[in-house]
Amino acid sequence: MTTAVTPAELAAFTGLCVVLAATPGANLAVVLRCAASGGQRAAVGASLGLTVGKVLWAFASLVGLAALFATSAQAYQLLRLVGAGYLIWLGVQAIRHAGRGDAQSDTGPGTGARRWAMTGAGAFRRGLVGDLLNPKVGIFYTTVFPQFIGPGDAVVPAALLLLAVHATILMLWYPGVTYLLARVGRLVHRRVTAWAERTMGVALVLLGVRLAAEAR
Repeated sequence: MTTAVTPAELAAFTGLCVVLAATPGANLAVVLRCAASGGQRAAVGASLGLTVGKVLWAFASLVGLAALFATSAQAYQLLRLVGAGYLIWLGVQAIRHAGRGDAQSDTGPGTGARRWAMTGAGAFRRGLVGDLLNPKVGIFYTTVFPQFIGPGDAVVPAALLLLAVHATILMLWYPGVTYLLARVGRLVHRRVTAWAERTMGVALVLLGVRLAAEAR
């Protein structure tokens, strides 16, 4: 019995993770929203929250919890509806507070709505909760891991290796994207930034509505 995936399997899984990370979706929307209000530290916090969420889902899949959501329509749909509501709430908050954030205040003082997502801890919680309320993450690990773990592999060490690759890609990709966008954003007028935040908020609401519709 081998203890890890083959180099070819590892390369294929890495490519898949890069493509998934580069595809716009709810994760990127949450990270960008946090970054818009709290700067790079919030982006890293949200990215770390998302990553920790995926780690927890991966471990859950190893003990069969994710398999439960794959086979129990009621449990899957219930968690989906809760996740949809959370995304809608995030979107509404983004629309309400558009233009009030200040990326430069990431290390400075702030009060009230200006600080609603400006701390790394707050962004971490948003990323973590958003990921834990997304049952598709559990389904991903349940269905994708077996594609890259051979019959003779030790399941737990192989799964941990794949998880480490996925986590590394996420922690490099999301903060990197937000950093580049922040550098460009300094050249953009504040009103344009506010409209971008509102657009991101609308996108989150639409994602939540779509998820709720699919859960019917």
